Amino acid sequence: MTILKIYQNFFLRNLILNIILFGLIFICVYDETKFTGQDLSFITTKIALGFFPCIIWITFFNLCIIRPFLFQKKIKTFFLLLFIYWTAFYYFMNWYFPLVGLEKSRTLSIVSLMINGIAFYFLHMIIMKKVSQTNKDIINFKSELSFLKQQLNPHFLLNAMNNLYGESLSEPEKLPDRILNLSDLLRYQIEATKKDFVFVAEEIDFIKKYIEYYTFRNERLGITQNYEGSFDNIEIPPLFFLPLVENAVKFSAETTEPFITIDLKVDQQNLFFTLKNNYPETGSRLSSTGIGIENLKRRLEVYGLKHELTCKKEANIFSVTLNLWHLPTAV
Repeated sequence: MTILKIYQNFFLRNLILNIILFGLIFICVYDETKFTGQDLSFITTKIALGFFPCIIWITFFNLCIIRPFLFQKKIKTFFLLLFIYWTAFYYFMNWYFPLVGLEKSRTLSIVSLMINGIAFYFLHMIIMKKVSQTNKDIINFKSELSFLKQQLNPHFLLNAMNNLYGESLSEPEKLPDRILNLSDLLRYQIEATKKDFVFVAEEIDFIKKYIEYYTFRNERLGITQNYEGSFDNIEIPPLFFLPLVENAVKFSAETTEPFITIDLKVDQQNLFFTLKNNYPETGSRLSSTGIGIENLKRRLEVYGLKHELTCKKEANIFSVTLNLWHLPTAV
């Protein structure tokens, strides 16, 4: 087990940290009391009495004040609660330490105040943010490489050129729009994979252009799209819906009456996405590897997004529901 895996383990990380802190306090207190004749068991007991109640205060402050207020940029509320917390903690220390016979352990009280968890908590968050950022960079790098390979895939380009060629013969007046549509798709995918987050509005525009491109290739394809809410300030990881839409287009195309239904709703920082398409129950020439869904699940984990993803098959209808909560917003 690597150091990083040990650190990411909640139990091991806190166990090691508390052992270190306990040891530091023990050294300080022992240095103060070594001439008083007190034995080690007495000192250890006294330290435990002073140390563990402080842990409760630390945990409360980190989880109930720093995370929901400071990290959510509610600065005024945070500083008000910070003042109340420090005042309460100060009076608690003055009352509690004499109660358990620690009024002479000046070092313990001072050290407890200095290391009451704030600095360690911020250090922890910085480390975890770096780890998360590294994971996201790896995912984005792999996504970009995968797309670049797809771009250079002769089969993909050959199909695109053949479709454009057929369009130029049957409806040449539409060809410029088709070329621009394909160009926009390629450009967005290249640029989007370089970012951690994009606006939901940009993803919706991409989905519309993607569907428009494949609609002209398959005129039988029936599309129903419903988008509700304010999308301008809400952000999501790039190309988030592409694997789902790709699968829907690919498998519905094998049916006699292909259709796709897309519903996307944004309510404040929450997003609700549903996609339905028909597919042939038997005789399909395509095989689903599930890579698109697995990739999406992995990205949801790496980005740490609160979500619910469900996939259902009923008769010849395949439906995917993706709900996301507390999405980031543009500053």
